[in-house]
Amino acid sequence: MKKTIYLIIISIMSRFFQIQNPKKTVYLMSFGNNLEFIKELAKRDKDLLVLYRSSCSSAAILLKEAGIKTIVFNDDFNFAFKTLQYVMSARLLFCDNYYAFLAGCKFNHHRTKVIQVWHANGAIKAFGWQEPRTMTRSVSDKKRFQKVYNQFDEYIVASKTMGSIFSNSYHVAENKMKVLGYPRSDRLFNADWQVKTTAQIMEKYPIFEEKEVILYAPTYREDEFGEADLQLPKDFIDFAKTLSSKQYLIIKLHPHLRNMEKILKKKINVPQIVWVDDFSTEDLLLITNRLITDYSSVAFDYTLLKNAGQIIFYCFDLDKYAQHEGLQSDWIEYLPGPLVKTVPDLSKYIQEEIQTRTFKDFNNKWNSKNDGHATKRVLDNYFKNK
Repeated sequence: MKKTIYLIIISIMSRFFQIQNPKKTVYLMSFGNNLEFIKELAKRDKDLLVLYRSSCSSAAILLKEAGIKTIVFNDDFNFAFKTLQYVMSARLLFCDNYYAFLAGCKFNHHRTKVIQVWHANGAIKAFGWQEPRTMTRSVSDKKRFQKVYNQFDEYIVASKTMGSIFSNSYHVAENKMKVLGYPRSDRLFNADWQVKTTAQIMEKYPIFEEKEVILYAPTYREDEFGEADLQLPKDFIDFAKTLSSKQYLIIKLHPHLRNMEKILKKKINVPQIVWVDDFSTEDLLLITNRLITDYSSVAFDYTLLKNAGQIIFYCFDLDKYAQHEGLQSDWIEYLPGPLVKTVPDLSKYIQEEIQTRTFKDFNNKWNSKNDGHATKRVLDNYFKNK
């Protein structure tokens, strides 16, 4: 009932805030991993406004230091009666996620274009209508979800494959998909960033020099109550103990699992495990010789790097995850590496020499427009005269 009332208020206020000739460019930010794109966006529109979730406060500080106006927002009455006016003043509204309040907005889509840039490249996990839990929701919930999906005029994707997944997952037309490339991927082709970041990591962690660096980056998980959670198998510590003296394991959890990370740090006290808090997962991919992940989109980024080695998909909770969160129906067919479910099998691969392989076919399928020039293509598409 609260959600319904809130959306009614959003609907009323969005009509009140409508203007005849919207000119602003507004970016809704709930993930702080697309800052380079946002900064380039500001060069095309100096009046760019970034509305951000409080979880992105550190990213917002960096944008503010670059001279970009930022305003924090939450789904509350202050947003409905005040901050919403900025959303309704947008000629271009870029969104990096699903935002529930959009269901109530009364946009004139001839004047305002709502663009989904998403926050992950590629998809192993199911989302939208493909997620099993969606089908158990109420009729009103389902209607609200679809209203949000229908608000997006265009979706920025890096491949036709991802476009098809969005179309199926959100029940929207495929002609809304713009295969222009994923702007955040441009950094993975930036030689200056690669050299600088690698040097910074090695300066702070010289133990990685001349060693095999293994990065374990599992996806975000929730418990039955919707709370962030990660329950690793009890014998995971046994895996860590099988690492050789020439190997180091970095465990990098999802940002929303920081409390779980604190617990794991106390449980796992193995010399070959290094916790790196001052560099992002994306940064650490630059020194990663072997990546261990599961259903995370990190694999789609890693394969774009020249140093990309072996990827192992450690899916210890495969059946449970597939049943509750859901996975793409054909995901196992296109994995660019072995799938293992147990610690002994994981240890077996780690003890072997790195099985290098080409990621050409995988990238042709998922990263066809990720070539280092996605940002320019996207901006040229929406700012044709600038």
